[in-house]
Amino acid sequence: MVWIEALAGVAFASFIIPFLLAAFVWKRQDLKKKYDCEWALVTGASSGIGKVLTEKLCQQGINVVMVALDDSLLGESYEELKKRYPDVQIRKVGADLSREGYMEKIKDSTKDISITCVFNNAGYITTGMFADVPIEKHLLNLHCNSTCAVQITHHFLNKMLDSGKKGLVCFTSSPAGCMPSPFAAIYGSSKAFLTEFATSLAPEVKYNGVDVLVVHPSPVASNFYNSVHKISSIAFFQKTVRGPENIVEYMFAGAGRTVIVEEGYFCFFVRGVLLKLIDVAFLTNIITRCIHLNADYKKVTVQRKKSN
Repeated sequence: MVWIEALAGVAFASFIIPFLLAAFVWKRQDLKKKYDCEWALVTGASSGIGKVLTEKLCQQGINVVMVALDDSLLGESYEELKKRYPDVQIRKVGADLSREGYMEKIKDSTKDISITCVFNNAGYITTGMFADVPIEKHLLNLHCNSTCAVQITHHFLNKMLDSGKKGLVCFTSSPAGCMPSPFAAIYGSSKAFLTEFATSLAPEVKYNGVDVLVVHPSPVASNFYNSVHKISSIAFFQKTVRGPENIVEYMFAGAGRTVIVEEGYFCFFVRGVLLKLIDVAFLTNIITRCIHLNADYKKVTVQRKKSN
């Protein structure tokens, strides 16, 4: 039917036009000039996307607060970037964003400065059957991936709104949050929360001069994969990774121009093709009914039976 084809065309166009703009038209913006930004805060700043973000901000003359686990990697990255960019100020905050106490450290380290660009980037993945992983481990993962971003955003957003300054709040989400993620239930659901939170927050603050951006990256070369139990799907995606520099370019290009920015082949396949052809409810039913054929499912099921 013509009207069905027309609706399908509109649905695809509503995805592909912003996708192509982000990929080929929009260029990196000067965030210092756009937001009159003196200081930015980046979580997960010691490696991967967060480290590249910190570096690109420094290149634009923006001072940066690096927030990450208090380990040698943070110290090494901090010293490296300080030497490379002596004309900007860099502060480090060693904090575990999965455990209570991080906000006090962040507030204390930023009480004398005005943060107007916030990058909620920290996150990691816990894999395995949900019931087989200790609940404490799940909750730590959930807090780092999502609820810490709520607290950090609430604190700095209020400061932006009270001061009347322009600002940017950015979230690193994932297309995994748009579809079922068996064997990584907390990862997928926490990323879905970030996307929903960002898209709900954006209309509230746009006309106060604060932009909200949520980025859906395709697989990225980072420490994300280092401690992951290698389930087959993750092993596949690891072979297709691109450098974090590409994701950061999308962040700098999309700020203030869109709320959701999609990057790479996986976003195109999931958001632009798969979920335009198949409703997520139907897709969930297919995955649920066919999961018993999956090699990872068979493996963990056998392991559970042996342990009992």
